Amino acid sequence: MKKSLKKVLSMVLTLAMAAGVVSGAGNVNSAKAETVAMVTPAVVTDFASLPTPAQATVTLQGKNAQTQIPNVIVPIRVEKRGVIEIGATVTTGAAASIEMGFFSDQNCTKSAGSSTTIASGSTQVIDKTFTVETAATYYVRFKWSSTVPAGAATIKMLAYAYSGTEMTLTSTFQPVFNGDGVNTLYHKLNVKKTGFVAICGNEYRESGTSLVASSLSFKICNAKKKALHNGYLSSLNNYTEKYALKKGTYYVAVTSSQRYQLKAESRAWKDQGGKNKKKAKTIKRGKSANGTVLLTEGTKKADWYKIKLPKKSKMKIKIATACTGTASVMKVQIIPANRHYTLINSSSLVADKGKTLASRNKLKAGTYYIKVTKLTKSTSGVYRIKFMK
Repeated sequence: MKKSLKKVLSMVLTLAMAAGVVSGAGNVNSAKAETVAMVTPAVVTDFASLPTPAQATVTLQGKNAQTQIPNVIVPIRVEKRGVIEIGATVTTGAAASIEMGFFSDQNCTKSAGSSTTIASGSTQVIDKTFTVETAATYYVRFKWSSTVPAGAATIKMLAYAYSGTEMTLTSTFQPVFNGDGVNTLYHKLNVKKTGFVAICGNEYRESGTSLVASSLSFKICNAKKKALHNGYLSSLNNYTEKYALKKGTYYVAVTSSQRYQLKAESRAWKDQGGKNKKKAKTIKRGKSANGTVLLTEGTKKADWYKIKLPKKSKMKIKIATACTGTASVMKVQIIPANRHYTLINSSSLVADKGKTLASRNKLKAGTYYIKVTKLTKSTSGVYRIKFMK
């Protein structure tokens, strides 16, 4: 091989090795992206929020009572369609079994659900749920099942009323329980300003005498209730799905036979990226710029930024994100303005929490463009790009 050709190949190889910027073996120094505290919602810790219960302590008379009262009736006012959960325990007495029934009339002739029995001598809490279709006053009746003992029994009752109707999501958890896994509830989500939205919540199920968190599936829909994304709340994402949504009305659709809770947190987030390469937003060293990848945008839409290296130097960019799911959501490309200068592995996929992009070697002086696009139509998120000093 001629010396001149060896020299040219050596120069090309040196240039290629010096140009490594984005993910690829030997080209990137991995590091965690900076935390974007203002778009990180509070971690869901109250996995078993319950509505405030109505409480009552009643006495069911025995044979020795001067006045014979065959049963005790407790009225409960229900304001919304949903589920009534009744918990009852015998604190004293219980010499015979006691029947607990649920009725829609004061005379207790119209059953609103199957009855249950507290066994003789039992001090365990019995728990029974009843689906109520309309707002009304319902009645819980306690009576001796068959044998009436000599002594009385004292019964403590707790009644929880769960809304089974559609609601408007707020920043406070709202418990829901509609008693079946067939009907879908569309909970309204009002996004007042374009930006970051977090949907938080979970199912909670009985485990012994306590309630534990469980995963919850939902769909986020547009104003016409057309599904935009299938969401999934679980321990893998801290029971939180993150989105970038345009100002407007949306719905969170849930089909569940279990108790669940939901809330939504939002924050305005500007998209400072340019619409094309010519309008790219300049990011100075040490400064940052914000962007959005909206759920309703297509995959062809891009945000453009540019940075400048006044002299030959290393490049380090931190991308902090709050995005849908746990998989990669957006694609970031580093593009030199000099068309004759090629970077190795100039594209990187970025997921929730972000990524640091850093060149191992010094790059040529000049302008470099940063192009951000979404990977799939159903993903979204907000991000911040910082050009590190």
